[in-house]
Amino acid sequence: MFIKPCRGLLMSLFDKSRKNPVTGVVQPHWGIDYGNHADNTIVASASGTVRIAVNSTTGFGKYIIITHINGWETVYAHLASINVKVGQKVSQGQLIGVKGTTGNSTGIHLHFEISRGQWSNSYKYHVDPALYIDDPDVRHLQQSLNKLGYSLTVDGIYGAETTKAVLDYQKKNGLTDDGVAGPLTVAAIEKSIAAIITATTNNQNNENGVRYLNLADWQKKETAEVYKFAREKGIFSSAEHEKNVLEGKMTVDQAIFLMTVIAGAALNDGNRIQ
Repeated sequence: MFIKPCRGLLMSLFDKSRKNPVTGVVQPHWGIDYGNHADNTIVASASGTVRIAVNSTTGFGKYIIITHINGWETVYAHLASINVKVGQKVSQGQLIGVKGTTGNSTGIHLHFEISRGQWSNSYKYHVDPALYIDDPDVRHLQQSLNKLGYSLTVDGIYGAETTKAVLDYQKKNGLTDDGVAGPLTVAAIEKSIAAIITATTNNQNNENGVRYLNLADWQKKETAEVYKFAREKGIFSSAEHEKNVLEGKMTVDQAIFLMTVIAGAALNDGNRIQ
């Protein structure tokens, strides 16, 4: 039902025991925060009617509350500007404001809440918004973590498993272990992936300086021999591969490998794949 209301990474999660960054007091964080971005426009997470549009300098600062057709409400706080009026009907994805740092805020961001009923400061209907939004940035995060050996479902939901994986990565890499994949953590993850790619490429170079494609060990050992065999026998087409396999002149593995060599690499000096 809900879509991500803005661009930007998650900077703070729904947390009933979070320490307030302004007051330093342990105080529940009943929503999630999206950080600053080159595009700080905010859209309605779902269609509905604007119930509140307030210009304040305290608390939420400038904020909007939208009532949705199922009675749920969404809150958009600390805005720089508001583009809607009370009573106005809005469509999902419609521009409603711009991120700011008004009210009780330490920097430009959007504080976003979801309530399963009319919003109140008792917070009895509040739910974790990250569990209701398929976030493209979270999908990318999950895919990236999976490249590092984690086994996350790529669904865009920043739930317990994703938080656990982020925490584990942060602890192993000397980062602040808060479970939030902010800019520093995301940058570190991308750096780790790049390091793996570099290491894999380096490992594909043997002691003689031969650069191989992404081959299995047995393929690396038999590259020159198999290609020399093919050159001598004139075996350079898939039909010839199949024929020689049927006649017992080649193994299936040799045929598959030779097809890979011919299709994706060039021979140099009879013993090197470039």
